[in-house]
Amino acid sequence: MKFLFLSLFLLNAYADLPNWVSDSKKGCKKSELCAVGEGESSSGAARNARVALSKIFENQVSSKFSSNLSSSNGKVDDSASEQIEEITETALEGVQITKTAESKTSYFALASINKMKAASGFEREIKKLDEKMEILYEEKDPSLAVKIEQLFLQREVLNKRFAFLTGREVQSKIDFSKVFKNKREAMANIILHVYLDEEEPKYVEAAVAQELSSAGYKVTTGRVRNKSSTNIITGEVTSEKMHMNVEGFEKFKFTLKLTSSDLKNVQKGRLTFDTEETGRSYDQAVQKAVEKIKEYIKTNIKELTI
Repeated sequence: MKFLFLSLFLLNAYADLPNWVSDSKKGCKKSELCAVGEGESSSGAARNARVALSKIFENQVSSKFSSNLSSSNGKVDDSASEQIEEITETALEGVQITKTAESKTSYFALASINKMKAASGFEREIKKLDEKMEILYEEKDPSLAVKIEQLFLQREVLNKRFAFLTGREVQSKIDFSKVFKNKREAMANIILHVYLDEEEPKYVEAAVAQELSSAGYKVTTGRVRNKSSTNIITGEVTSEKMHMNVEGFEKFKFTLKLTSSDLKNVQKGRLTFDTEETGRSYDQAVQKAVEKIKEYIKTNIKELTI
């Protein structure tokens, strides 16, 4: 009896609502992408509708990207995967709330975006990336393969977004398989030797070496340079204890400076990064710093111009 009463109550509550509440397509133009959100207030419903629309787009693009894009060894590297995730999780620009409704218990909102308007923005960014890649590709320098690859990965994410909205892709003049082939050829002849002026245990040196290795490079470490190395990554890690009013915790500022050079000691690139971390001990604080340094290296490795 209670179940019957509840069913009748819900049926009555939704009876007068427009049909787009249960099926977003019924309130959506063919030229739009739409989603419905429900909330305890009109603003809450609008916010949830935008989130729902972003998730539809995100899931579709992520799925298509994963099924169509892979490197020559069958997977995208960790750094690129994280960048892809960040891009696909970004809410769509230009989303508007086009319809609203309310029942006795909830508020509803329909979020929509014009497919062609959104697609044109992606196409502009794709063409910008194409111009950059074509310039690098024409230089015929194998060491630039890593830069081209990162640009191509960004392009593919935007291209899948564009295809989801339009049903077609923006064709590229560069063959993706050639990009990875060039990368393999370039990395096959590169051995990086990493040495940082850092107190033992060398947490940061190990982290830098790990990220370079994850990017596909052969890496050696230590004070004495490996004779087979072709490039050298050197630098220093400094820490400065800072004032902290909270009892039982310590605060430190960590600074990392990296320089890449060839065997003739000609500088190719450099990176500088600093972060302030707190912990109950120095070790706890430095471990937090290491994680941020790893993220920084992943994002900015191309600046080393290896």
